[in-house]
Amino acid sequence: MATAVPESLAPAGDAPFSGGTNQAPAAEAALTCGVCLTDFDAMFRRPLLLPRCGHTFCRLCIKDLAARGDIICPSCRQKYENVEPDSLPVNFNIQCLASSSKIHTALQAEDSGSLCPEHRVRLSFWCSSCDAAACGECLFDHHPRNSHSVCRIQEVVTQVKERAERLSIASCEEVVIRLGYSVTRTLRDLSDIQEAAHLLQETTRIYRKAQSANTLSSITSVFESAKTVRDRVWALQDGIEEGNSVSIPDQVILSSRPAVLALSEGGGLAQVKVEKKGIHVYSLRPASTAYSVAIKLTVLMSCVKKESPMVFLDIKAGERRLGRVYITLVGKMKRSQQFQALCLGTLGPCYRGTRFDGMSEKGQPGEYLRGGDYQGKGGLGGEALMDNLEWGREWSQPKTAGQVCGVGGEEQRKFGSLFAVCLRDNPDDVFKCPFGNVTEGLEVLQVACRHEPFNVVHVGDCGLLIPLS
Repeated sequence: MATAVPESLAPAGDAPFSGGTNQAPAAEAALTCGVCLTDFDAMFRRPLLLPRCGHTFCRLCIKDLAARGDIICPSCRQKYENVEPDSLPVNFNIQCLASSSKIHTALQAEDSGSLCPEHRVRLSFWCSSCDAAACGECLFDHHPRNSHSVCRIQEVVTQVKERAERLSIASCEEVVIRLGYSVTRTLRDLSDIQEAAHLLQETTRIYRKAQSANTLSSITSVFESAKTVRDRVWALQDGIEEGNSVSIPDQVILSSRPAVLALSEGGGLAQVKVEKKGIHVYSLRPASTAYSVAIKLTVLMSCVKKESPMVFLDIKAGERRLGRVYITLVGKMKRSQQFQALCLGTLGPCYRGTRFDGMSEKGQPGEYLRGGDYQGKGGLGGEALMDNLEWGREWSQPKTAGQVCGVGGEEQRKFGSLFAVCLRDNPDDVFKCPFGNVTEGLEVLQVACRHEPFNVVHVGDCGLLIPLS
């Protein structure tokens, strides 16, 4: 059974794995943290990339450096001021290689000790008819191929590995759905508690008014108020009788008072709402916002599909809301990681409140909209938050409607956070580095382009989407 190898793990050719004996120690060194000399993993020692210098160290060591003040790279002494460790991008190539290396080493160790007790030969085959491992000698003695189903044992390992991966992905998706339902129920319960407390105060006030009312008009007013309160009480009871079934309306928040927020390690708070398309994590605000329940932002981020994260932009013209745009990003690209950070504000700057600064090729094939200047310099700002952003070469693609592309090239760091959204196809022209696609709401941007005056069109809010399906 052939198994596809992910591109990030596939060797470019035979050369890196042939010949020299010094390559293995070098590869092993690349998979360990240079500070604590411990192997990277996908949990506590995730490889975090320092974006300006490109060096990688484990999460625990980066946190230890940050606890002493500004992060200073142990390799080159590059200084990172006011940077939260968990806001640094993960070096997914190193993480995948580290995980793959551990699995391969474990399999080698297991195979070397798995000898046939009868023939003292390595068990290289698996007989599914007998549900047992076999060596080459066993195939002749006990597992004839004309009547038994036999395959190489590595194929069984591959099959089990694929099943385990599918189960883990399915479990993650189920957890995200349950998380959405839990947030929904929490919001409803909080709203009911506050509504019940308010109704208790209302009933006390109405009772006192009924005792003191002496005229027909006053007692009629009290009676109408009592009926209204009674209807609201019955509404609470109906909610209890509905049981545990959860439906997700356009917006689940039933009251403006209760709030579920995501708490970043830097103390910022992001509002969490469960809407039709899933869990929406809005951009971070200062910690002065009042809230009822807080979830760690890192917990929500662990539910994001790393290969294709989704973000959203709420587009406004002045105070008028034009609509919402959903964008699916190419997770492996640094421009995508930077765009996601700017939608959430995890690295400090945020796209919230930024204006769209212009259009190019208006009315022509390849027409696109420009934005992303978080520095407010009319399209002449928007400095990159990460180094070595993709540009040109293998990243270039023909212009298609919905593409989201970077603007600042390799030598234009001051424009590195700007972006363009293509509104019309033009197969005769290219974007240098498309890193995402508008999956819903392209018509909102097309309406925004026609708005007069155009200079009031901006991003009202933005954030991250965790789909529930």
